[in-house]
Amino acid sequence: MIQKEHDHIENEKHDFKIALIAENIRTPENVGMMMRLSEAFGVEEIYFVGDQAIDLTTKVKRASRNTYKTVNYQFGSPRLETLKHLIESGYHSIALEITDSSKPLQKYSRMGIKKIALVVGSERQGVSEELLKLCQYHYHIPMYGENSSINVVNALSIALYKITENIL
Repeated sequence: MIQKEHDHIENEKHDFKIALIAENIRTPENVGMMMRLSEAFGVEEIYFVGDQAIDLTTKVKRASRNTYKTVNYQFGSPRLETLKHLIESGYHSIALEITDSSKPLQKYSRMGIKKIALVVGSERQGVSEELLKLCQYHYHIPMYGENSSINVVNALSIALYKITENIL
């Protein structure tokens, strides 16, 4: 077996839309890695929302591995208005958060859904109560060790994989 060169790899495409709402993500590395992951999984748009001031810094650019040039993103979007607009545009809203009504992510099934708004929150605060109330579905990643959560970028990668795993 021979490893393929990057310019000889043809990636799959999916026939549905994913928008990401990332709330109160503080660290430039997480912002950049979210851009990189989003580009890899075909996310249509990233909305960085919340109280944290984010900018396209050198650290963000470096962590994104230049995907900031190709992925669509917005900094400082109003959180509630952004999610409401996506829902009104036909998106099904999913919060990745442990709540009293959340289901394990393994139980997620896209079942013909063509538009998904995925909401993730900061490691410190998670997804805000206001956004949780608007989200139609709550899913969590089960933990089997002592911790109750993982890094937001790691959680996002698991969720995006689960959402896109049955695209073929």
